[in-house]
Amino acid sequence: MQNYFNNVQLNQRKVNKATMSAISSAISTPSTKLKPLENRANRRLICIYTLTILAIFYTAYFAQDLILLLLVSGLISLLLSPGVKMLERFFIPRVFGAVFFLSCLILPATTLIAQLQEPVTKWAKLLPELSVHVSEKIEEFNQVIDTKSGLGNSKSQEVNRNWFSWFEDEQKVASQSKETDIIQTQLKESLFSFATDFMVSAPFALIQFLTIIILILFTLVYSPKLFRHYVKLFIIESRQQKVFEFALSAQQQLSRYILTVSAINIGLSLAAIAIFTTMGLEDALLWGLIVGFVNFIPFVGPSFALGAIAIAGSVQWGADIKVLMIVCGVLALNVLESQLITPLVLAKNMRINPFIIIIWLLITGWLWGLIGLLIAVPLLVCLKLVLAQFKSTSAWVKFLAT
Repeated sequence: MQNYFNNVQLNQRKVNKATMSAISSAISTPSTKLKPLENRANRRLICIYTLTILAIFYTAYFAQDLILLLLVSGLISLLLSPGVKMLERFFIPRVFGAVFFLSCLILPATTLIAQLQEPVTKWAKLLPELSVHVSEKIEEFNQVIDTKSGLGNSKSQEVNRNWFSWFEDEQKVASQSKETDIIQTQLKESLFSFATDFMVSAPFALIQFLTIIILILFTLVYSPKLFRHYVKLFIIESRQQKVFEFALSAQQQLSRYILTVSAINIGLSLAAIAIFTTMGLEDALLWGLIVGFVNFIPFVGPSFALGAIAIAGSVQWGADIKVLMIVCGVLALNVLESQLITPLVLAKNMRINPFIIIIWLLITGWLWGLIGLLIAVPLLVCLKLVLAQFKSTSAWVKFLAT
């Protein structure tokens, strides 16, 4: 019996050794077998991320009308929400507060549009003529360069031209008449295309404007109540207070940023209007509003404003020192705003790397056009402020601010 138990123990030891060796071999060898599986999983993740990004871009491009309506109404709602809350503290209902601040926003805008109607129509008629005039000047400059370069070959060409001089004079007269006819047709076509584009786009723009007003009104009145009910119904009771605090801090920071940027650009417009009025520039209100309006687009907007002011001054005064003075005044305002006022007023957590801003402007401009360029930087700063509320996305916040 003792020998039998000894044999059983030996067999168990052998079995244990065999299983341990099999387990160790199974642990050591799968590194080569699991690598293809890990590579396949990584490839699948890369494909899923790529398809997700492409789907987002395609959706943002093809649904741009709806997305722009929601984004613009959301940004304006953030702009007006602090005032509506302030009136609510004085026991004024949100409906009356929203209507009051919307009217304060719409009435000045309509009066400005009414005052800008005449200068806008004037410049809309003048720009095609100005473009034709500039093209003629460029052609004259090219002809001067060609004549100077062709003086050496003039003597050899005169011998051949003497035989055909009669026909060349007729061809010159015919070419000049053709050029004048082409210029007239270009002016007529440009004016007709502008009129047709305006007639087609005006009803659609009016519908979009009314839709934005309705969205802003309903967002200001009903969104806080809807958010409170959502938190109470779908969030655990222990986390509800944190969600409310997160939403409140995010909304306060976003509203503060939009209010600050809007106030800075309004001040820039008023300063530009004052400079233009003192210098005697025509349509000072139009050009001052353009300076403040395009300042929402970093780097590109101020450059466009300088070019527009230079053209307006050249049309009115020609090659005069006043053009240089007025351009230098606008440049000084832009430098003062971008290098001193904005860095002092805005907090550090709202600063973004300029290279990221340029790439973001290219993306939003390609997706949504001019409106995308105008709301690009406020939208990016809002996204950064939202990401700053989460610990898991703190690395992305630091990356955007580098």
